[in-house]
Amino acid sequence: MRSLVTSLRSVDLSTRSISQILKETYLFSFMTEEELAALAKISSISDYEKDSLLFMQGETSEHLFILVEGLVSVYKHDNKGNEIIIGLFKPISLIAEPAILKRLPFPSTAMFKREGSIIKIELEAFEKDFIRNPRISYEIIQSLLNKIQLLQQNIHFNIASTAQDKILHFYKQNPSLGFELKKYEIAALLGMTAETLSRNMKTLLKEKKLVVSGKAYKVT
Repeated sequence: MRSLVTSLRSVDLSTRSISQILKETYLFSFMTEEELAALAKISSISDYEKDSLLFMQGETSEHLFILVEGLVSVYKHDNKGNEIIIGLFKPISLIAEPAILKRLPFPSTAMFKREGSIIKIELEAFEKDFIRNPRISYEIIQSLLNKIQLLQQNIHFNIASTAQDKILHFYKQNPSLGFELKKYEIAALLGMTAETLSRNMKTLLKEKKLVVSGKAYKVT
């Protein structure tokens, strides 16, 4: 089963132009230098501090968002005010593209869990000059299908697995996140209470099925 965290690979932003970064993303890797230069003209990079918001529920956007650095949590609140985490996103990921492309208000809120960067592409110009490219359309469709598949897998996994199975799978896929996320955030991702997470974590650590290795958890 795939990770509960949506991710591909990181991009080093320090010495690269926007066109070079775009070239390294799965959406635009096939583009010519001329196409990339044109796309870069309607794109910009925005940096975010930890705990800063990318967008809030109910807002709309005139830009596509591509996460190229950092970790973003997408969440909403239920009618009792409880935070429900929809997913975590690592580079390289499109974020909230269904709402953006349909020009709908965001159904949830997105926050940076560690500092990062977003490439913002002007939506109107992108639709006018690029969306008709069959490869780009294909990659966007694949991104949407992958998220639907991931959701279906997560639903099945949450129904069929024990709490300890969920915890071990999570830390196998995301060993360092236990030191970056709060317990309630991990618990929400795994469909359990923070108390259940803590209790089962203690058992797994005691039984040495899970060990601390540096700043990460390691599944033995």
